[in-house]
Amino acid sequence: MIKTLLAIAAGVLNAVSFAPFNWWPLGLLGFAMLFCIWLTSGAKGAAWHGFVYGLGMFGVGISWIYISIHTFGGMPPIIAGLCVFALVAMLAVFPALCGWLQSCFSAWHPTIRLAFLMPALWMLLEWLRGWLFTGLPWLSTGYAYLDTPLSNYAPIGGVYLVGLIVLVSVGALVAIVRQITKGNSILAVLFILVWVAGWQLNKTAWTQAQGQPIAVAVIQNNVAIMKKWEAQEANRIIFEYMQKSQEYREVDLIVWPEAAVPDYLDNIANDFWRDIEGHPADFIFGVLHRDTEDGVTQYYNSVAAVTDRIMIYRKQHLVPFGEYMPLPGLLGGLIKMLNIPMSDFTAWQQPQPPLIAAGNRFAVSICYEDVFPQGWRNQVAPSGALINVSEDSWFGDSLAPHQRLQMARFRARESERPMIRASNNGLSSLINWKGGIDAYAPQFVQHVVTATIQPRSGATPYVAFGENPVLILIGSWLILGLLFGKSGRGAKP
Repeated sequence: MIKTLLAIAAGVLNAVSFAPFNWWPLGLLGFAMLFCIWLTSGAKGAAWHGFVYGLGMFGVGISWIYISIHTFGGMPPIIAGLCVFALVAMLAVFPALCGWLQSCFSAWHPTIRLAFLMPALWMLLEWLRGWLFTGLPWLSTGYAYLDTPLSNYAPIGGVYLVGLIVLVSVGALVAIVRQITKGNSILAVLFILVWVAGWQLNKTAWTQAQGQPIAVAVIQNNVAIMKKWEAQEANRIIFEYMQKSQEYREVDLIVWPEAAVPDYLDNIANDFWRDIEGHPADFIFGVLHRDTEDGVTQYYNSVAAVTDRIMIYRKQHLVPFGEYMPLPGLLGGLIKMLNIPMSDFTAWQQPQPPLIAAGNRFAVSICYEDVFPQGWRNQVAPSGALINVSEDSWFGDSLAPHQRLQMARFRARESERPMIRASNNGLSSLINWKGGIDAYAPQFVQHVVTATIQPRSGATPYVAFGENPVLILIGSWLILGLLFGKSGRGAKP
């Protein structure tokens, strides 16, 4: 029972290492507690302790889902709570599986298990969680260390490399504190070198400035989410965005958030296009788009870039239950309880080029697409900057908007590109190429974020190779462990 309670507490400690708390040292402590528990548990115990750790971590970290499906989705409280618990339990299976797998190698030397096996298995399963069943890479370990020296490894291997280094550091510290190995001094030196090297990497740039800075204005109008989709409100909402934009005629680019124009592109009044044409700035904004072919109409959550022409980006990674309904035959009863407008979108399946505005190319993502970095790497290399448009009203006053901003900052850091982040109801930001915030808007207010961004060119190793090097490294560690990991003295340290 004591181990179970400690494992749950360790998961909660990890959850508060992420934004908005950012108590990352507690995340290190949480993993250290879990690793110690695993080291002294059998297979069933390790799986159970991993599972309850996951309940603590995800139960706190993704608690905002209840707000989305109950407060805004209209699902009854008890059923919403059960749905959230079911999702949390499903995600907790990943740390449970990690615990069980590492216990299968109890013959390995404890130091190898702590510093290599546990970190490698955890990150392999974390990567798997990022794409299996459409993926939910929320609370990936590396994000919590964005404001530490380890984040400077992000341009090399992305969030999974940072997470791997964090966990190897934890395993080494546990081995040192428990005096498991005679090589404590070597582990201590390696630990210090990894963190110092991370600090030194802050001086390294894999990309370079390109062209002139771009003056940007991000319009955050804080439109009530349910008002947005009332047909009689559309013209007023569009008018207010344009009216506010008229005050910023000296900028190069104006950006509005996801579905800021709550209408189909082909249905917008001519007055709107005259106002756009008469404005000296270029525009990028969220809008709906539809295509009809052979009598079948497909609907897309989209972004339009308007210069002397119109370019369209269509969302590729849709939100299950929010933008499309998976398994409608099986989940039909559950779906009827949700009251989510515009939930019948189609995912665009083909590669898309960056959008062009203000004389530059922009890699575009819509809402939580920016938590799937592998999905838009093909856009990033030829682009000078990133743009994410979002509708975070679905999350209310919860952890999610802060977690989303943290992940957006990480995308900027690993690609060494500035990012424009436009959100309807708060935390709209202009993020620099190091992942720092140059300007931002508070939540639940109307606000305009203005600053300049400096486009950049070149590709970081992560943009060039993605997660492949990290996966190869993890695979190599596991193979070496199979060859040389046995201690010859049993499972217990």
